[in-house]
Amino acid sequence: FNSGGTGARAALDGLNATAFPSGVHTMPIEATENVGPVIVWRKELREGSGGAGAQRGGLGQMIEIEAAEGFSFRFSAMFDRLGHPARGRDGGLDGAPGGVALDDGTVLKGKGLQFVPEGRRLVLSLPGGGGYGDPAERPADTVAHDVRHGYITGEQAALYGKAQGKA
Repeated sequence: FNSGGTGARAALDGLNATAFPSGVHTMPIEATENVGPVIVWRKELREGSGGAGAQRGGLGQMIEIEAAEGFSFRFSAMFDRLGHPARGRDGGLDGAPGGVALDDGTVLKGKGLQFVPEGRRLVLSLPGGGGYGDPAERPADTVAHDVRHGYITGEQAALYGKAQGKA
């Protein structure tokens, strides 16, 4: 079970990589690798995936999984927000849409049984939540914090109006 980001709230940023409304978190990588012949090569917050706003949308995740040598695997895809990103509200911008693909660029379906052949990695780009409020109202020091911590890129800081050039 893997989650994208939640939408920003009127007074708070969205939650990163958290299911809503349940708040369910994923299993630790070590537990997943111990149960099946898989290797999790990457699991990290997806930089820039939360929509810009006075309150930023929560970040999705980047997850990269491969079957152990000599194995392939199938998984049941149940992904949303692939073609339609989470929308921003009251001037906030949309979050980034999600994606399901192989490491060679082959795009997989977001729903149903999917196959990952031996030697290929499954790459999940989980969606970000929408922003809330005018991005120009986000304080410059908060935008700079987001850049320092890898939540947004320096280029994305320009979306925040008055914070441009201060990040």
